[in-house]
Amino acid sequence: MNLRAGLPTCGVASVILAPVKQVQPDPEDFMPKRQMVLDVDVGIDDAVMMMAIAAEPDAEIVAIGSAHGNCSAAVAAQNALKVLETIGLEHIPVALGAESPLDPPHSAPQVHGHDGLADIGLPAPRGRVTGESAVDQLLRLSLERPGELDLIAVATMTNLGLALERDPAVLSRFRTVAILGAFARQPQPGDPVAFDANIAGSPSAAEQLFAADAPLVVVPIDTTRYSVLTPEHIERIRTSTTPQGKLAWQILPHYFNFYQHRLDGVWSARMHDPLVPAVLLDPTLITASERKPFYVEPWEGAWRAVGRSGDALAGREPRPAAEVITAVDQSRFLDRFVDALTLPLGTLT
Repeated sequence: MNLRAGLPTCGVASVILAPVKQVQPDPEDFMPKRQMVLDVDVGIDDAVMMMAIAAEPDAEIVAIGSAHGNCSAAVAAQNALKVLETIGLEHIPVALGAESPLDPPHSAPQVHGHDGLADIGLPAPRGRVTGESAVDQLLRLSLERPGELDLIAVATMTNLGLALERDPAVLSRFRTVAILGAFARQPQPGDPVAFDANIAGSPSAAEQLFAADAPLVVVPIDTTRYSVLTPEHIERIRTSTTPQGKLAWQILPHYFNFYQHRLDGVWSARMHDPLVPAVLLDPTLITASERKPFYVEPWEGAWRAVGRSGDALAGREPRPAAEVITAVDQSRFLDRFVDALTLPLGTLT
């Protein structure tokens, strides 16, 4: 699997009668729109990611599973329902995910607010979660639609780990399994972000994922940390009149305040989650990628995952390599993301 691979081009033959090489089309060129199953701990960036996907003409959200992380799995499920109702997509099923990680819990309510959506007091959703668990939903959909669905996992990996315990082949039946988390390279002192809540929140589950047979695409923290909204982007969201733009503007300032006071000193934020579906929907955003295996390792009293290659693989158990997105066209990604929030649903081209 190579998201950046396109059809080869044929040059002009130097001899007119030379046989022309027949180009074999990539089967993915004829696949329908990206049909996505989301595994989300619906905080602020999960919410805006969901709304951005909903605006994309070549994407469809098939189902959502809640996860613990930014908030509890129960709160995340309620938040998913609230977001879907805001944008008129109440028909999408939301399944409740595992409430406890496979390891001691980690959460960071100060980042997204105690309710995950900036504590702005959104009304309770009218809809309810399905009677199916998020793990059962993953298992069922993988069997019903093998090779058709993209799994977008931007939370702790507990649901994926539990699904793998029940069926080690479950993730291999997805078209892709695209995750937010890990580091493409060993973090260095002074790096803008050195902590990864998605891995630290359930490291045993993450280790199961990285060891599994899966069409894995890793969008790592050392790529998403450069996905920073500019003042111009923020102004466009502030003045938006669309339902998704209005909700984004209600919840994003809380996120901006966290980044300003705790991390960057600038009133803005990194759009970690939204970059994951974006690179599947438009692989031309990817300017660099590589393939390498990932390993979960202890780090300063917590855990993180790092891609390893060369001498760093010595003494480690062999495991499948993931496709790692190491650089993207951030400007084009952010422009498209803001368009998705500010243009009426159904008008993005």
